Amino acid sequence: MPGVRKNFAYNFLLTVSGYIFPLITYPYISRVLGVDNIGVCNFVDSVINYFVLFSQLGIGSYGVREVARCKDDPERLKEVFSNLFFLNLITFVISSIVLVVCTFTVPKFLAYKPFLLVGLFKLLFTLILVDWFFQGIEQFRFITIRTIVVKFLYVIGVFVFIRDSGDALIYYMLTTGMVVLNAILNWHWSKRFTKLSFKGLHPLPFIVPILVFGYYRILTSMYTTFNVVFLGFVKNDVEVGYFSQATKLYSLIMATFSAFTTVMVPRVSAMIGEGRQKELQGIVDRIVQLLVSLAVPAIVYCVANAESIVHLVSGPGYEGAELPFRIVVFLLLVIGLEQVVIQQCLMASSDTRPTMYVATVGAVVGILLNVAITPRLGAVGSSISWGVSELAVLVAGLVLVKKTLGLRIDFRAFLRSLAFGLCYLVPVWTAWWLIPDIWWRLGVTTVLIVPIFLLVNLRLNPSTLLDEMKVALKRFIR
Repeated sequence: MPGVRKNFAYNFLLTVSGYIFPLITYPYISRVLGVDNIGVCNFVDSVINYFVLFSQLGIGSYGVREVARCKDDPERLKEVFSNLFFLNLITFVISSIVLVVCTFTVPKFLAYKPFLLVGLFKLLFTLILVDWFFQGIEQFRFITIRTIVVKFLYVIGVFVFIRDSGDALIYYMLTTGMVVLNAILNWHWSKRFTKLSFKGLHPLPFIVPILVFGYYRILTSMYTTFNVVFLGFVKNDVEVGYFSQATKLYSLIMATFSAFTTVMVPRVSAMIGEGRQKELQGIVDRIVQLLVSLAVPAIVYCVANAESIVHLVSGPGYEGAELPFRIVVFLLLVIGLEQVVIQQCLMASSDTRPTMYVATVGAVVGILLNVAITPRLGAVGSSISWGVSELAVLVAGLVLVKKTLGLRIDFRAFLRSLAFGLCYLVPVWTAWWLIPDIWWRLGVTTVLIVPIFLLVNLRLNPSTLLDEMKVALKRFIR
């Protein structure tokens, strides 16, 4: 049990640090590089991430599971690690060749050739990153310390080397450099736990599971990262910059939700395996109530203050990100519920078919909507496509989690909690209408929303929210 708590603490610290460092650097980067260069870097990185996706396939997800199963058996661990690395080497070679060919032949890519060639190093060093190995052997302390140190060096590099809008390539080199340095440290440290050997390999039994996990990841990417790539092809770097900025702001807020709700989520897979249905249903009900309690005021606050939030974080020139941000911020509630329904319930089940179904639904909806509206609406269209596809995934997940696990969302309690959102809506939007200055509006709504939050959760719609916070804090400290 102490080991579980330590791993939990390191995971929590890693999650939080993953968003503290961007909060330090991103306002500076946005102002120095400008929206078009931000668009270039995000477009190129999304393209490279697709090649990384096809290079990795399902090795990351499957590797964690298989390494965890044999971490106490050195010979089997060596066998699994070597076979998975060998398969990854093959997919890496194929992906690298395709990337180089595309860089020099696809007209859209010719203008980004220096960036794509830098991205080739990201693809290369992802091969030896082997984070899946360290997660499988539960080396969370090493992962956390290594990640924080590398990101700290990255922050220093950003403020030292990024001086004007002409430093976009240097910025992307620094971003890629984090992967390179992490990979070198990982590969060196992995030798303490196992060795790579290409003797007596038998990779065939690993191929089908890797393809299954990879299929799910590719489908999921069709309604997440595909938006940036498609937007870059049909519009321009500025629109990519607007959309990227909106999603970046959303992800910074969502990170707090993910870290916070993860603290509240017990080991659902164990409950499913032990058939503790009633207890599991109670946990789901409490988590949903927690999500609504947090998401509704956050959404109301962000929609009312989108102009000041975008200007505060990104600086001038990003006004086109305000409407996309207002759209994607509703995903705080949608994706928050997805994390409960799909990641914590469906994916904890031994049956992988339901997760494939929901991923297929999201991919189909995402692609169709992107093709239909993104060429005309740009960043706004990408935001709508992402939002609707995530909503479709959530609806499909709700149907399947009820069918396969017998779990359901208490919609009466859900709607009741949503109704109490009016307590936030009236004063915040009144301030929005009456106060023209964006900074005064931001200050007034910030002052208003805290006492309203306490009033709703302590008096009008009492929940176990504050108790859950206390328990989470105690667990983290211990």
